[in-house]
Amino acid sequence: MKIPHVSPLEFASTFEEMASYWGYEYEEHFAHTKDDYLLCLHRMKESDKMVEKEPSLRTKKGVVLDNLEGFSKNEQVGQRPVVLLYHGLTLTSEVWISNIEEERNLALFLVNRGYDVWMGNARGNKYSQSHLTKNPKDDDFWEFSIDEFAIFDLPGTVDYILKETGALNLTYVGFSQGTAQAFAGLSINPELNKKINLFIAMAPAATPKGFSHPLLDGFIKAAPSLIYILLGRKIFLKSVIFWQRIINPVVFVKLIDGAVGFLFGWHCKNMEEQQKLVSYQHLFSMTSVKSIVHWFQIISSGRFQMYDETPSRLPWSTINTVIDHLPAKFPTKQITTPIALFYGSADTLVDYDTLTAHLPKLAFVKNIKGWEHMDFLWANGLEKKVYPDIIYLLTHFNIQIQS
Repeated sequence: MKIPHVSPLEFASTFEEMASYWGYEYEEHFAHTKDDYLLCLHRMKESDKMVEKEPSLRTKKGVVLDNLEGFSKNEQVGQRPVVLLYHGLTLTSEVWISNIEEERNLALFLVNRGYDVWMGNARGNKYSQSHLTKNPKDDDFWEFSIDEFAIFDLPGTVDYILKETGALNLTYVGFSQGTAQAFAGLSINPELNKKINLFIAMAPAATPKGFSHPLLDGFIKAAPSLIYILLGRKIFLKSVIFWQRIINPVVFVKLIDGAVGFLFGWHCKNMEEQQKLVSYQHLFSMTSVKSIVHWFQIISSGRFQMYDETPSRLPWSTINTVIDHLPAKFPTKQITTPIALFYGSADTLVDYDTLTAHLPKLAFVKNIKGWEHMDFLWANGLEKKVYPDIIYLLTHFNIQIQS
């Protein structure tokens, strides 16, 4: 077996080491949520690698909808436009600077074009394991689901950034679960819609279809709460982090490719092998089992709903089943923040028709042929197929005017 060239970035295990590798400085901040979690934020300092005016590489290939003229432009006075990047399930802020090509890292791409770039970290991951009274060793620290990401983490993070920068609003870019918490948070918080001038959703997750393997899919849909019996009430797949440390990276890549192929039918062919050696080292950070159960409840019900604290004890339905309660759906049609979607035609976690049926009028949609879920973080061609469109969107919704 030919062993691919190993980038030194593979051995950078923290955000600090990764930023140092690229030669960028950053700040570390902590947002205090209303339920007393302390969430770590990474903010890139102004770059000395600024890109002057450049020819646009943007093409209309794959653009399903471009309705920007139907939305008001947003004017900012005399400051860098603020962008918040938010990771997906079991990930951290590291994913935004983990590409082996510098210009393929969205955080670096944006800071080099004059944007004030912040990266969030969800409660429970390795950067956000602090609480004023709870200890990560105890069960109650891990008693959170997507509801808490939406109700506390997102508005707490946005409010902190706006206070720190003095900006009136910011642009939010989410990947996977990072999109779900925004769909949920914006749908139930009218004030938050005023603080986010544009929501860019990459590989949007709200109503995943489920798993590719029929037996596993059937099991999860039948009884999501059985996961508690298998995994406990605290940390999801903590053992993966242990095995990741001791397994040869080349072997680990093969295991992950096999696992996502089995679970989701992905082939992972749009990422270089050298890239996988780096990026797969940043796939797993800690989260709660409850947040996983919440996803399985959503998959089982086919509804983008709040966590069900009292699910049915029957793992099946009958013609005589009486619904004694119905978990509240997130009212996503009530979102007023402009939304832009980027999704791949081969992403089995994105049900585009179901998703868009429950959203308001969209500002922009792009479908990239043959792309899967993780490609929006690490595929070849990100800087050509996605980032020019992001700049196009940011320019429209972040008009700079002189004071």
